[in-house]
This record gives sequence, C-alpha cells and structure tokens, in this order.
Amino acid sequence: MPGFASADEMHRYIGSVFEDALADPDLGDKMAATGLVLRVHCTEPECDLIIDLPNKKVIAGTDGPAPDATMSMSTETANAYWQGKVNLPFAMARGKVKVEGQLTKLLQLAPLTRKLFPGYVERLKVDGREDLVVS
Repeated sequence: MPGFASADEMHRYIGSVFEDALADPDLGDKMAATGLVLRVHCTEPECDLIIDLPNKKVIAGTDGPAPDATMSMSTETANAYWQGKVNLPFAMARGKVKVEGQLTKLLQLAPLTRKLFPGYVERLKVDGREDLVVS
C-alpha cells in the first residue's frame, strides 16, 4: 500500500479534505465545536499538518497554534486511515498510529471525520491517483 511522495501531496489530499469540511456550514461548525487543534505528523516522508478546528484553518507544516493532540503515523497508514481502512484503536494498539495529548477531544472528532472518507477517496480518483486508493 503506497503513501505520499511528498509533504505537498499530504497537504493536497488530507489538508484539502479538512479545508472542504471546515467550509461546510454544518460539519465545519461541529468540528470547530470540539475545540481541538490537531497535528497530523507523518513519516516516509516527514510531513506535518496543523488542523486548527476552532479557527477553521489548515496549516501545512508546524508553524501554527500548539496542538491539543498529535496523531503520528506513516503516510501509508495516513492514506489508508482517511479512506476508512484503518481501525484507530487497533492501529494504536499495534503501534501503527501514536496519539499524544487530549485523547478525549480527538475521540469527539472521530465520528465527524468518518464523513470525510468518501470525499478523500473521490479526490484521489479525480486526480487519477488510483495508485493511492486502497481496495
């Protein structure tokens, strides 16, 4: 299963799905209400996103507000996760996803992020990135 080739790809696919969700009046407000600032840190290659839900901003890199929680994983795992192919508790138990910080706020966000999975897969397909689609 492939991951991203660059930090730009991570921002293009994962970051833009969050940007779209935060722009949605209903979903964006629900996500903002969690009060969570989430850092998604990936390896292979090293890249980061800061998802500032209260302010409805997605920032490539680490120059943003301090995160309340950090999810760390390979870009391969991140790609599969945003397609709904990774069970978060199981991945955490196996060490594929590491979570630091306020787990309670992150768990409040989890049901809302499931709504992002179809848009993520659709974006990959529209861009002709079938190589990243997990069957």
